[in-house]
Amino acid sequence: MESKILEALKLVLPLVREITGEDIQLSLCSRDTALATWEAKSFTLPGAIPGLKLEWDNPGQVDMLNAMQKNEQLISILPAQVFGVPIKGIVTPISENGEVVGVVTCAFSMEKELKDKERIKKLDENLKQASEKIDAISQEADKLAEQISDIQNTSEQVKVKVKQGLKNVNTVQSNASRSNILALNASIEAARSGEAGRGFAVVATEMGKLAQMNGTSASEILRSFDEIMKSVDKVSEAVKEATSAAEKQAVTTAEITKNLNDITKFANEIANK
Repeated sequence: MESKILEALKLVLPLVREITGEDIQLSLCSRDTALATWEAKSFTLPGAIPGLKLEWDNPGQVDMLNAMQKNEQLISILPAQVFGVPIKGIVTPISENGEVVGVVTCAFSMEKELKDKERIKKLDENLKQASEKIDAISQEADKLAEQISDIQNTSEQVKVKVKQGLKNVNTVQSNASRSNILALNASIEAARSGEAGRGFAVVATEMGKLAQMNGTSASEILRSFDEIMKSVDKVSEAVKEATSAAEKQAVTTAEITKNLNDITKFANEIANK
């Protein structure tokens, strides 16, 4: 008399295959005979033809007999060379009242799984390459930020020097103004002295000319320094904007790198399952 659980499995197993929606082959055997087989669409495994006796010398039945004899589940993988697609087989002994009464085999194609793993592996490689490139960009952004910082420091130093130069030129201009006044006073005194002050008048005139030249030169230098200060201010403003952009770029690339690393880790975990 056939086991009740085996009779029940005859009804349940085809429903299980329909519910999963997977392309699997299911077989049901008693201790010594193949009872039923529900074939897959893409492959057919021999060894469990209904009514066929189970024999140790039949390679397709050895795993089933071993699983029942040892009362343990067996898992095997057949390469694509055997049936055209890689197949994973799971053989599970069935017990009733503490006694092994039969076995269920489940076989399914691993082709989709392997393709998915290959795609994930490729994705993982691409993500790693992208991450490396982003790291390189991040490093360049850091270097750029350092260089911009150096430029800004140099600009500030130039501004300090220009301000010092302006201070010195203002002093020269002030001295030129005083010298011009002194030369004018000397010319007046020389005119009062008449013939005796004529030579002194010539010197006073030349001093006046020199004072005017110094004043003119000082004014030109001041205008030049003013232009330099305006240019330095523009450079400083541009440097500040570039620094802000470089800092934002560094932060953005760091976030992208982190996200890529997280995705790479996740893809790697899936590929290695």
